[in-house]
Amino acid sequence: MTLEDAPQQSSKSVAETFPADRIRKILVEFGFNKDDVALWDEPIEVPFGVPSSLFIARTAIISGLKFQHIDLYPEFDYIQTHGGEIPKFVNKKIQSLSTKQILGGEPRNTIPENIFIYEYIYKPKEQVLNVVSQIMDKFGNTKKFLYRGINTHDIRETLLEGFMEVRGRASMRKDFGVGLYATPDIEYAIKYAGRNGSLLVFDWSELDRDLTYKILDDLEVWKATVKGFICLGNNNKPLPQQHYEDIIQGPISSNYDAISHCHEPVPLDTEQIVGKTDSGIKAFANRFFAIVYLR
Repeated sequence: MTLEDAPQQSSKSVAETFPADRIRKILVEFGFNKDDVALWDEPIEVPFGVPSSLFIARTAIISGLKFQHIDLYPEFDYIQTHGGEIPKFVNKKIQSLSTKQILGGEPRNTIPENIFIYEYIYKPKEQVLNVVSQIMDKFGNTKKFLYRGINTHDIRETLLEGFMEVRGRASMRKDFGVGLYATPDIEYAIKYAGRNGSLLVFDWSELDRDLTYKILDDLEVWKATVKGFICLGNNNKPLPQQHYEDIIQGPISSNYDAISHCHEPVPLDTEQIVGKTDSGIKAFANRFFAIVYLR
């Protein structure tokens, strides 16, 4: 599947809903205080392609649940319980602002001087394309967009580092190893952003001709790549195939937890596009188009 063919909105589920009783059990097993966990009464939607227990723990921490073992998990190093504050100059109407103003300082020179920003109150049952309706109203179908869901707290570091921080940060997305992950599927990106999250939008209409691009459309090659990276800590399992291209594209895995126990990967219909090299990550930085702060 090429990017042109990839859906902007999923026709199939991109997440699994965990009921509150199962959430409580997972949190206790993870090491949260049993008395604190007893008060948890909400389900959590976990996007496919991530370890469910880590995602659930992350959501609980962002929601304010205390966790004394946070230093044991590098994936949680960047999480702040408040989830990040939305700048006061951001409102519900789309506006073009300088990235210098958004950051409150000088951003990395790979980031555009201006991007669009606004906040949106997202209701889980509504059409996800409503989130970007203000962007679509301005540009219609003249552009192809990619989306990346992140915690709002990370936006300042992203602007400061030009997305290069992904190289040194532990991530829950490991299908293709270390890299900058995005998708044409807005629903998946919103699910991944989670509570207090933000949606980053990239204008992927045209790519530089000097960028190298790899589409993992061979199922066996995709399986070997995904299984190799997710099972990388198991010395008895084969290493992933090496791909040296700047941009890697392929399906998101639908069964991360099973793959982590070294079962065969099963692909979703949802695509992911990953900047793997410095040039690939820079391509995303150059095409940074908008921030939608989700409430």
